[in-house]
Amino acid sequence: FAIGVLALGGVALHWQRQELRMQQQLAVEEAHRRCEVDLERASRAATLGTLAMGITHELSTPLGIIAARAEQLRTRLSADERAAHGMQVIQDQAARMEQVIRGILALVRDQPPIANRLSPIDVCHGAMSLVRHRFAETGATLRLNAEGNASRRLLRGDQRLLEQALVNLLLNACDACASGGHVTLHVQCKDGQVHFRVSDDGVGISAAAAARAMEPFFTTKPAGKGTGLGLAVTHEIVKSHRGTLRIGPLPEGGTCAEIVLPQA
Repeated sequence: FAIGVLALGGVALHWQRQELRMQQQLAVEEAHRRCEVDLERASRAATLGTLAMGITHELSTPLGIIAARAEQLRTRLSADERAAHGMQVIQDQAARMEQVIRGILALVRDQPPIANRLSPIDVCHGAMSLVRHRFAETGATLRLNAEGNASRRLLRGDQRLLEQALVNLLLNACDACASGGHVTLHVQCKDGQVHFRVSDDGVGISAAAAARAMEPFFTTKPAGKGTGLGLAVTHEIVKSHRGTLRIGPLPEGGTCAEIVLPQA
């Protein structure tokens, strides 16, 4: 009887050791897999940086030409108020593009962003003014929901870059909505932080896609509709301002993207 008990104990110990070895092997394989994922993400981030440097360098020259020609035309068309206004809009937008390009280049070079004192409401209005034409084209509605204290709080940062971060979120929300859909930009200040939330009632995003949404070149849009860089750039802008970006599905359907930044 004693021999049988010892034999059974030996068998049990053997299988416990086998199970432990398998668990250790699985843990090692999982660690290797995570390292491979991290390396791939780092490679994509490096690619994004190189791509941004190349694109911004190539855009600088034609952008300068556009601004110069617009100035020449504005002078010649000064008698035509409407045409002169149109040329001024072109110049203003060219100047904005140049500022955004410089800001992105600074991010790629790991330089801190400009730290101006900004109104969260002004950042919201600036971003919304840049996307209204897109919402008009698609038939979706866009509204701002600002809590009372948001107009009395400030944050520090580069306004053009923060506007661009919100623009990317608003355009994604617009693209997710059908005609007649609704997008809300909600801004709130609490606990020493500024919260910008963009929510929509569109098709929504899966948890798996949300987990990868900020990876460079990852997109759920059809071919030709998205590059997979908008959220990656937004993420870098937010990180450079010591903030966080979260994206996920809403329980009632649709998607919510939230930027959280420290107050000034």
